[in-house]
Amino acid sequence: MFKLITFDLDWTLAPSKWQIDSEMSDLLKSLLGKYKVWIISGGDYPQYQKQLLPYLNLRENLLKNLYICPTCSTKMYLYEQWEWVKKYSLDFKDSEKIHIIKVLNNAIDKLWLKPAQTYWELIEDRNTQITYSALWQVAPYEIKHVWDPDFAKRKKIKEFISSDLSDFSILLGGASSVDITRKWVDKAFWIQKLIEITGIPLNEIIFVGDAIFPGGNDYPPLDIGVTCKRVFSVEDTKEFIRSLVS
Repeated sequence: MFKLITFDLDWTLAPSKWQIDSEMSDLLKSLLGKYKVWIISGGDYPQYQKQLLPYLNLRENLLKNLYICPTCSTKMYLYEQWEWVKKYSLDFKDSEKIHIIKVLNNAIDKLWLKPAQTYWELIEDRNTQITYSALWQVAPYEIKHVWDPDFAKRKKIKEFISSDLSDFSILLGGASSVDITRKWVDKAFWIQKLIEITGIPLNEIIFVGDAIFPGGNDYPPLDIGVTCKRVFSVEDTKEFIRSLVS
């Protein structure tokens, strides 16, 4: 029924900022033998190099079936001539970055949401995306996991900054992140780009993610009519992949 299987990365293929395990690696290898696979994340490309790519150990013919889209799809990488090549990068202007960072810092101060302990800067410039990570992305898993499990804190931030950032998309994802991208540049945007690149129609694509709810960074594909499957753990995702490759 499907030809293109699309996945979120954190909390879908692996715990937030952790590498995929050996079972997931084997399942993705089997999946890439039958389907084209698209993996998207709010994290930047170096995060794929830490969490995903070194653990796949795939032949070139299978890697050509894999599409990598960092920073909520504001960038795309394809495997060509034995390396990952950046095909697109929708960078912010410096003035846009300054404005977004100022608004986020104001929200953190006014809402009293700065945590008692942080592990680096709270706001990260990813060139195509500005991300607020409450504890920073490399904070220990057990701490990140309990900081905002119901997204209540981040929804409060989104509501507070929406008017000042009305020209941008504000997306919630991962364990503690608020991602700011260009307006309408989100996971739905790049699914439409993938349709152009692959020729695979919308009804033959399925998106799998953990944040498929209004305001979640996995929600936009549902808005454009993509078949979506919400998962609640990495084990849920494994079970779904098994059903595709069995």
